[in-house]
Amino acid sequence: MALARMTRPLVVVTNREPYVDERTKTGIRTVQRAGGVVSALDPLLRELGGDWVAWGSGSADRLTAPNGIRPVPLKNPKYRLHRVYLTPEEVQGYYNRYANQGLWPLSHLLIERARFSRQAWSTYRAVNQKFARRVAREMPNNALVFSHDYQLAVFPSALRQLRSDMAIAHFWHIPWPVYPVLKLCPQYQELLRGMLGADVLGFQTLDDAQAFMDSVAHTFRHVAIDRSRGEIAWQGRTIEVKAFPISVDIEAIESLVRSPRISRWAQGIRRHLLAPGQRLGISVDRADYTKGIIPRLEALREFFRRYPQHLGRIVFLQVVVPTRSEVHAYRLLYRQVEEETRRINEEFSQGTWKPLITIRRSIDRPRLMGLFRAADFALVSSLFDGMNLVAKEFVSAQVDRRGVLLLSETTGAAQELSQALPINPWDPEGFAETLDQALSLTPEERAERLAAMQAHLHAHTLYDWVSDILTTLDTVAGSYVES
Repeated sequence: MALARMTRPLVVVTNREPYVDERTKTGIRTVQRAGGVVSALDPLLRELGGDWVAWGSGSADRLTAPNGIRPVPLKNPKYRLHRVYLTPEEVQGYYNRYANQGLWPLSHLLIERARFSRQAWSTYRAVNQKFARRVAREMPNNALVFSHDYQLAVFPSALRQLRSDMAIAHFWHIPWPVYPVLKLCPQYQELLRGMLGADVLGFQTLDDAQAFMDSVAHTFRHVAIDRSRGEIAWQGRTIEVKAFPISVDIEAIESLVRSPRISRWAQGIRRHLLAPGQRLGISVDRADYTKGIIPRLEALREFFRRYPQHLGRIVFLQVVVPTRSEVHAYRLLYRQVEEETRRINEEFSQGTWKPLITIRRSIDRPRLMGLFRAADFALVSSLFDGMNLVAKEFVSAQVDRRGVLLLSETTGAAQELSQALPINPWDPEGFAETLDQALSLTPEERAERLAAMQAHLHAHTLYDWVSDILTTLDTVAGSYVES
């Protein structure tokens, strides 16, 4: 992994912490969070040192960090994890209500699901300020601050008011809503002002970056914006607004799935699930309504009805991980997925064969990558996604070049993985037709498509994403030097 040498301290700020300490019957268990941000920035901070500020949400977090600071790792520490502790009322208002019931559905164009309240906004803003005070109080002078996502939209301006010496890059991981949709948020002007506290604003796609600049142009008509350069003049500063598509560590995934243990796991999955002549399909999602799980199940029903020659020849494994169970809409969706799956299996099962198998829990990363290697096709059918790293992980794990990726056109990943077969999650007939087409591709055609996408991921890695953002921040702060 190519790392960078910095002359100024690095501070990462996220809602979720990279390591959670949980109480168990046998003691305290430390769990590393999954996700691209942790995969990229944990190794960086272990190499270079620095600080990570995040919500301390684990049941044993206070025990391992009594003063709010936990060394990482506990033995031979390389960096400091600063835990911000939230009250139940803060979690409810900031995280559950404003962020996840307001900003999340709005940004994914699910307008009818968005709920905002002034009380939740007040808590959201106060928690963002709490994060900013922690950074301002404990971080060294002239630090480079790399903050993240929709939970911390007003953090940049809150920090800038407290510490003008810091250079701030903020990355928005989900889609940015177009201006007419953004205006449905009662506090959209405050959100924009909050984001504009950063020196660098990163988005997954150029469309998102342009949509943000459109929002600023419509809201603050006196502000000078250079769209060709991606620059906004704001309060005497120049803010860089750019697309930085997040990626994966393809070399690490390739090495993992080629390891003897995961190779055996992948082969064992095929032997266990498939009879001779059968093919394995896979999807992996949180039980989130933005992931298009119900429309995908409708498309699979349409597929088996329209193409009965595939009955008995396809086994589709859907991994549906429960998430945000405190939000009613997510609990309801999980029940709907279970019911729809049961109906499809009742309609199409033949003898001992049934088309759909559901895993209702998270799978550790090595085994998940093994499933991707084992699969003959993957369905990524998000209604709307900033990027969707599952698509990139599937491509990376396909070292045998056996599989086919069917990818929603409304994901950021679709703009990069052009050799995937495009699908519209709201078109069940077209979705079914594309799946039939995917199963008709020759081995040579599948291998050629995968090779092209893998070449792209080798040229645009997770660490390139980190380096590009920090290099851009260096342009503003004059403090970042490539080693």
